[in-house]
Amino acid sequence: MYVLASLARNLLAGLRLAFLLPVRSLDFRVDAAQLVLITFLSAVIDVGTDYLRAGPGPSFSITGLYGEIYAFGLLLLTAAVLAMARRLPSLLLSVPIIVLAAFPAIQLAHLIPWALKSVLEPFPFVLGAFDDFMYLWMAIVCVRAVYIALEGRGIWRWLVALAGGALVYAPILFGPLVGPLDAWWQAADAPPPGGMSPASEAVLAAQDFLLDHALDALEESRPGRADLYFVGFAPDSRRDGFRLDVEAAQQVMDERWDTGNRSLVLANNAATVAQHPFATLTYLRKTLNELGDIIDPDEDVVMVYLTGSAGADHALAAVHPPLDLVALTPQGLSQLLDAAGIRFRVIVVSTCYAGAWLEPLKDDESAVIVSSPADVASTDCRGSSEPTSFGTAFFTKGMRRADTLPAAFKIAQESLGAKAPKPEMWIGPTIAARLKALGRGGGSIGTPAVFRHRDRGPIGTNTSFQPRHRDRFNGLAGLRRLRGN
Repeated sequence: MYVLASLARNLLAGLRLAFLLPVRSLDFRVDAAQLVLITFLSAVIDVGTDYLRAGPGPSFSITGLYGEIYAFGLLLLTAAVLAMARRLPSLLLSVPIIVLAAFPAIQLAHLIPWALKSVLEPFPFVLGAFDDFMYLWMAIVCVRAVYIALEGRGIWRWLVALAGGALVYAPILFGPLVGPLDAWWQAADAPPPGGMSPASEAVLAAQDFLLDHALDALEESRPGRADLYFVGFAPDSRRDGFRLDVEAAQQVMDERWDTGNRSLVLANNAATVAQHPFATLTYLRKTLNELGDIIDPDEDVVMVYLTGSAGADHALAAVHPPLDLVALTPQGLSQLLDAAGIRFRVIVVSTCYAGAWLEPLKDDESAVIVSSPADVASTDCRGSSEPTSFGTAFFTKGMRRADTLPAAFKIAQESLGAKAPKPEMWIGPTIAARLKALGRGGGSIGTPAVFRHRDRGPIGTNTSFQPRHRDRFNGLAGLRRLRGN
């Protein structure tokens, strides 16, 4: 109780300091416990205010911790310099505590433009004046905090306070130029930190090559066999889990269901702009059209796995800032598949209220699996840093262990448990025979097959194959050089 009472006393004294009311050094309680508590409180306030300023649907960023550590370290360093200069060891604790005790008022005042956004937006000069006022207010607080922490009287105390206050204030003013002062929350339309911008010239120059190369590498249908093709589509770049979801699904399908060299992933993620073609409506159309050209429509099956978040209209959100992308609807996917001439299709959807995709997509020649009913939100439809629970249950557990689609679906249901939203499945009567043929003639499950590229023999026996879009090679090479690969 004493520790909390001391914290309350420090915050009250800091409030008086911030609003230029009378306050003395004896009004503050200075010890190591108070330094820890008041630093933690400052970080908590930053987390909350960053969340509000980030807008709806923000993503948490651990880089905010680096900013807190950086700022706190600089404050301790300046306090140590003052302590050595004045030969007052007590300043090492008193200066940071007094400064941080006064800053909650300033931190909360920074929310004023957010709270009055609709009122102030037409007056940008007001926002500029507000920013200038905040910088001036912080400078005054820093000078006053040092003055209160110092002992003695007279003009020298004020001179030292001005110099010391400037020393404390300098990291606040210039810190963003030299330090990692990222926010705790990233806006929903902000690209993830650390990745290349999807709109950079190098990325855009490489993207067509990445797609063309992936399409060129697809194996053509093998006569007399029912082949399975896999397409993973993760268009929401805001969560790493969506991209990891389709990558894990592709790995299972390649290893267990013989889709090696007959699978590809389209994904939006700032960390993989040099690895995967973008998950856009245009690239999905090109991919499905290519598959329509190389498959036997009367024998082969195409599986499409969609994962991501969705809005109220149930469209799969396509987000890759600063690009402006078009969302994918169930009707849109159906039209793309029809236009590509793909008859037999397995569509797996993991998103919010995924059951809304079931009715528009199901027919005699289709199998549709959704992560939840139309009136129930999936537990992880907004995404996270990990693959979705449904994707893990259905692909990593179900499709890896089972020999048939219904068996994989049953394993997924059992894995998710009774409390999770219940996935739903539709298998049309016509495609049911095709799915059985995959188990019989699509290659021994789990046994490597001999893959063939168009225009060449088995891998390793002929090096004459050339990509159809060789002129785009320099785009990726330039991108890799930029990334240091």
